[in-house]
Amino acid sequence: MDQILVWVVDDDIDYCELISEVLQDDYRISLFNDASSYRAALELETPNLILMDINLPDVSGIELCRELMGLGKDVAVIFVSGMNTLEERLRAYEVSAVDFIAKPFELKELQAKVQTVALYQEKKQSLLQAESMSRNMAFQSMTESSQYGAVLQFFRQCFLCGDYQSLADAFFELMQQLNLNACLEIRDSKIHYFAPKHADISPIEANILELLDKYGRLYDFGCRTICNDKHVSFLIKNMPVDDEVLYGRVRDIIAVIVEGLEARVLDICRQNTLNHVFIEIQGLLGHITGAIVEHDEKFSAALTGVTREIRSSFHVLDMTEEQEDYFASMVERNLKKASSAGDAFYRLQGSLKTVKSVVESSVS
Repeated sequence: MDQILVWVVDDDIDYCELISEVLQDDYRISLFNDASSYRAALELETPNLILMDINLPDVSGIELCRELMGLGKDVAVIFVSGMNTLEERLRAYEVSAVDFIAKPFELKELQAKVQTVALYQEKKQSLLQAESMSRNMAFQSMTESSQYGAVLQFFRQCFLCGDYQSLADAFFELMQQLNLNACLEIRDSKIHYFAPKHADISPIEANILELLDKYGRLYDFGCRTICNDKHVSFLIKNMPVDDEVLYGRVRDIIAVIVEGLEARVLDICRQNTLNHVFIEIQGLLGHITGAIVEHDEKFSAALTGVTREIRSSFHVLDMTEEQEDYFASMVERNLKKASSAGDAFYRLQGSLKTVKSVVESSVS
């Protein structure tokens, strides 16, 4: 127990020397015969245990203990007093002393009480250290939980992004929460670059992203890491390389983030394709509808003209009534067949309208 520092505060020099001789084999001992020297030493170091006389000539030991507790120092105080009264013990208890020894006392009693309090202090320190470790672990867990919560929130927000810029904005918001500085590249038929606050990325950053987008999922260089997928890459410019635990956690997080970005980019690409198909079908339907209307008008005019000319020519051809009826029915029958050919346009129009509805429901 030589690591335990014990102070003896008493104006009786002989008494202090005696206590020092009794305890010095097991503890580090410092002696103080007045309050001023004790106070000066307390500014430089903090003992584990103090044996303090209550009746000091310049100030009460009770007052010194009250000052000590006011400083918030974790020190065990054992009061030593020749006044063994209930009132004296209650005063000691009120200022948070851990024990009370009445004078005169046996040296063995002193040794036993000091040993008990020293062990108590050691156990308390061990508990405080364990508590501090547990608290740090709890804070670390809370930090990790907060980071993963931010990632989950980012994934939920991704589903609301209908274009690359809104997706990039959500990504940079997440990076800010993670205290990471990044720039982003999205690749479809073209290459799109993004930086925070809609700024432009530097030419060298664009060049690095282009050169390293095929270097595996994670590629480290210095305090920077590039994270790649098929259509997405982003460059982290301030990786916490000095903190091994945090560095490993950030690498795990960004590997997950790039997968989410990749999935959403593909969804946006598919959405854009469907939008394009929808517009094309809508335009085609407009052309077909116009063509059908034009065809119907011309075909109807042609039928009317043919029928009128045939009927008006019967008297010139000098046909019998039976021949006229036969010829007229033959013409009408074939004209109906020709008219039914226009139904194919309407069926095509109906099929395209069905496709349009399906695509429209997909893009809405």
